[in-house]
Amino acid sequence: MNTIAIDAMGGDFAPEEIVKGAILAKNLGIDVILSGDKDLIEPYLEGNKIPVVDYPEVISMEDSPSKAIRRKPKASIVGALNMLNENKAQGVFSAGSTGATLVGAISVLGKLKRDIRPTIASVLPGLERDIVFLDSGANVDVKPKTLLYFAAMGSKFAEILFEIESPKVGLLNIGEEENKGRDLEISAYNLLKSSNLNFIGNVEGRDLANSKADVFVTDGFTGNVVLKTMEGTAKLQQTLISQTLQDKLFKPLLIPVKNALKPVKDKLNPDKINCSYLLGVNGVVTIGHGSSSAEAVKNSILHTNKAIERGFINKFSNAISEL
Repeated sequence: MNTIAIDAMGGDFAPEEIVKGAILAKNLGIDVILSGDKDLIEPYLEGNKIPVVDYPEVISMEDSPSKAIRRKPKASIVGALNMLNENKAQGVFSAGSTGATLVGAISVLGKLKRDIRPTIASVLPGLERDIVFLDSGANVDVKPKTLLYFAAMGSKFAEILFEIESPKVGLLNIGEEENKGRDLEISAYNLLKSSNLNFIGNVEGRDLANSKADVFVTDGFTGNVVLKTMEGTAKLQQTLISQTLQDKLFKPLLIPVKNALKPVKDKLNPDKINCSYLLGVNGVVTIGHGSSSAEAVKNSILHTNKAIERGFINKFSNAISEL
């Protein structure tokens, strides 16, 4: 059975919500192990027998990731990654500092290939099926060849996760024409066009919702802005719909209509589609948003376990070694 190592001190509501989420996942049959401050974690276990490895130091969002990884060897994220590196776990989940998780994973686990930059791939809801969106924030400044590597990793990731052949890859841009965008996008377009990927050309932000591509590729700065804009817009839509139903709908119809809309609400709920995947490091590492609730943590652990069960790292490693 797979074991997921969890950074119990990472996140806005750690360790309480992280521990509660781990308990929910354990109750669904997933083996978990917590890395963090034992004294702070154990009161939230409430008798549940989940192993805790004592790594009491915490890397905050304000810390410099590279400096903190060096100066805090007993940080909770380092402990979780060490367990994966020592084969005591098969995957790692953290809702803490994305930068610390990235730097720590490179330091502890190593990269799959020396000249590849690890990237964060998010799985987002689309009209026809889910899509892969990367980079979600790991690399602010990139070169055209970096976007080519991102596209290759995203394509293989989609192939494994969605079980589809030759995923469609689109380059996020401000227009569909070849000459649109910055020098970065224009050069990357030419590289992608001459690659063996199923490149369909430039795609725009609105195409994220219509499943025009299976994989959407951009730099980490743009990607993170897009991702957080989508999260904010989804929350706004849910609030406005809820308020409108409450104000305008005949009361006896309110509950059945809300129940009918629940699948849509769930699909747009970050707690349901929470985790992103760190691609390019030697191990299965997933990342949650900082405000992860227990429900979000549970779902992230389930997604992490699903990737492990599908033999993700072996299949992915073999594909990346050929780049």
